[in-house]
Amino acid sequence: MSALHRNLVLGTAGHIDHGKTALVRALTGVDCDRLPEEKARGITVELGFAPLSLSDGTLLSVVDVPGHEGLVRTMVAGATGIDLMLLVVAADEGVMPQTREHIAICDLLGIAGGAVALTKCDATGGDVAELAEEEVRDLLAGTALANVPIVRTSAVSGDGIEALRAALEVAAGATRARTPRDGPPRLAVDRSFVMKGFGTVATGTLVGGALSVGEEIAVLPEGHRARVRGVQRHGEKLDGMESGARCAVNLQGVDVGQVPRGSVLARPDAMPLTQVFDARLRWLADAPPLEKPTSALLLTGTSEHAVRIAPIGPGTAPGGRGLVRIHLEHGELPVLPGDRFVVRGFARTRSGGHTLGGGTVLDANPPHRRVSDPELLRQLEALESGDDAEALGVRVDRAGLDGIGRDTLVRETGLAADRVDVELIGLRDAGRIEEGDGVWISAARVADLSRRILETLARFHNAEPLRPGMPLAAVRGALPDNTTEGAIERALAQLAAAAEIVIEGKTARRSEHATDIPEADRDLVEAIRRGAREAGLTPPSLREWCERLGCDEARLRDLLAWLGRAGEIVRAGELWFDAAAVDALRKRVREHLEREGELDTPRYKALIGTTRKHAVPLMELLDGEKLTIRRGEVRVLRNRAG
Repeated sequence: MSALHRNLVLGTAGHIDHGKTALVRALTGVDCDRLPEEKARGITVELGFAPLSLSDGTLLSVVDVPGHEGLVRTMVAGATGIDLMLLVVAADEGVMPQTREHIAICDLLGIAGGAVALTKCDATGGDVAELAEEEVRDLLAGTALANVPIVRTSAVSGDGIEALRAALEVAAGATRARTPRDGPPRLAVDRSFVMKGFGTVATGTLVGGALSVGEEIAVLPEGHRARVRGVQRHGEKLDGMESGARCAVNLQGVDVGQVPRGSVLARPDAMPLTQVFDARLRWLADAPPLEKPTSALLLTGTSEHAVRIAPIGPGTAPGGRGLVRIHLEHGELPVLPGDRFVVRGFARTRSGGHTLGGGTVLDANPPHRRVSDPELLRQLEALESGDDAEALGVRVDRAGLDGIGRDTLVRETGLAADRVDVELIGLRDAGRIEEGDGVWISAARVADLSRRILETLARFHNAEPLRPGMPLAAVRGALPDNTTEGAIERALAQLAAAAEIVIEGKTARRSEHATDIPEADRDLVEAIRRGAREAGLTPPSLREWCERLGCDEARLRDLLAWLGRAGEIVRAGELWFDAAAVDALRKRVREHLEREGELDTPRYKALIGTTRKHAVPLMELLDGEKLTIRRGEVRVLRNRAG
């Protein structure tokens, strides 16, 4: 027997007083009615539990659920964690209202394996049992339980009990565990109490991975921290909890009031808490159409929540399926993709029950989009496909240029960490995503941002052909407002590494950009060259240049900057000097300082041969070039000063 089948949970279902508890007692020897009220009234009020060991080594944890109409919520709490269903129908009464509602709930939860026990066959004739069996078969037709065996039994005489046990063994061998057996371990608490000498004890069915004694856990949604002090399975003390098993967990560090029914035990930070999630909904045939936001009661795990259900897309017709967004009216819910739920209304349906439908969680962390957004529909269909890589790709893509971390993906999807790693590497190798700064980013998003940056630079170069590059601050300002700084830096770095752009200081330019003088400006540039050569170390001011050349200041500055980058002129302060004249000055200053050792201001001005207006910018220029350094009232060669 595969390890996958070593622990399975078998739930009962059926109308009140059809003999579920008596049948479980006949199969297991355990009386699941433990409360005085249950003993007195002869009905199951709370969930009851019993072990059923099969000959192949499989252990079935049997959950006996109540059949009373008013306790359907308790029935669902037991049913959400089961793998197999044992439907119980009394031969003398046949199908009853709660039989129908229980079967609908099992079908909504996707329970496909199990058996039907036709009970009380000792009190009826063969014809009556035959009619009851036909009625059950008709009811199951079209459901996931359509092909399960029907076994006639009597808990009083013992007739059919071994045949039922054999049928359950066959069903268990053919059933794949319905609840997850990997990913984050979690236990939905169906009961908590205080045991003298031990403290707080919580019971439930563990799904996901295993938990060990001594581990720290969180009680969700409140977040109280506790430690697993001990574990029992049907009275047997264990070192840890195995997935798929009914367990009683002794918790250290919390009071029983902090672990109510409906809470979930999980590792800290392993599960998302949400007030809204997207899901695939199946609506029952006798439910009213779901065409607008509707109030309902959501049952999932062992918890119940008042919710508003909003259709995504066209809505859901009776008997149909649709996508929905579900908002909790209060509080938060620990939930993962793949979790099943049941929706109940506040008024009876035509069939006499309150159940409206049920479904599967697709996204516990949905994006802030309108439910009418076609992109939301596309993403949910991808998440529903069951392809782990596709689901991860959707989440990375919608994270945008901020990217999303691997640990966040593990938490949001409920997938095992090593599985997430494998799929992310596959997506990267396929060119769909990229890794940067510890997060995963959609390659298409990065490519789109890179395209925007290149287009921004191209527009700037066309508008400002003489300027060597666009200020990086202006590049950032030209991008969409929601583009993060980190995303821009990553895109710039990638473009620079690919030699598509050049980043120089605080500017960026496209690699192919060359600052050529336009034909219309060539005469003007030649006039500036000639004027600078003639002026030498006494050039005109910017205003004087404008008056002499008859051009505006902005245009002149661009032309001067172009000549400066070409090495023909040198800027010092707000003056532009002929480069050859400045080179000659450097040579004279160096020779003087090497000979005399220092140069005071009057002699410096005399050496330059000009007024203070031109001398001071030139002195500061040579200081800035680290040729000279000022020491009090004199200047010396910087290398000698060092």
